[in-house]
Amino acid sequence: MVDTTNLEIVTPSAIIVSEPVEMVVVPGSDGQIGALPRHSKVISTLDRGLVEIFSDNKISSQLMIDGGIAEINETSVTILAERAERVDKANKQVLEEKLLAFQSQENDNDQNIVDLAMKNSSFIKAVLDKIG
Repeated sequence: MVDTTNLEIVTPSAIIVSEPVEMVVVPGSDGQIGALPRHSKVISTLDRGLVEIFSDNKISSQLMIDGGIAEINETSVTILAERAERVDKANKQVLEEKLLAFQSQENDNDQNIVDLAMKNSSFIKAVLDKIG
């Protein structure tokens, strides 16, 4: 039986992933961090980038995150991210529609709405760039 570590990716609105994995690679602020079972304890800030989930010694799934915090220990990897999107299951048309909706909010009178719309637009563009 293959050793696994429990991966959880959580955003303010949902638990995106909660599953055992062989390995996960996260976009740490100081570079990529690969986490295997029995990893030493680490807490790191994360940059926008891909989280790569491995099964059978190959990438089985990819998610784009918009920065966050990772806690890695001997039995689990927990990622708290403001935004996350599965790249391998992304629907390009749905993402393009979301992008248009966010871009339409970028001219709002409320600066908070504008700021959030710009962050969301930027993230969706990054996901779209990755899926091609």
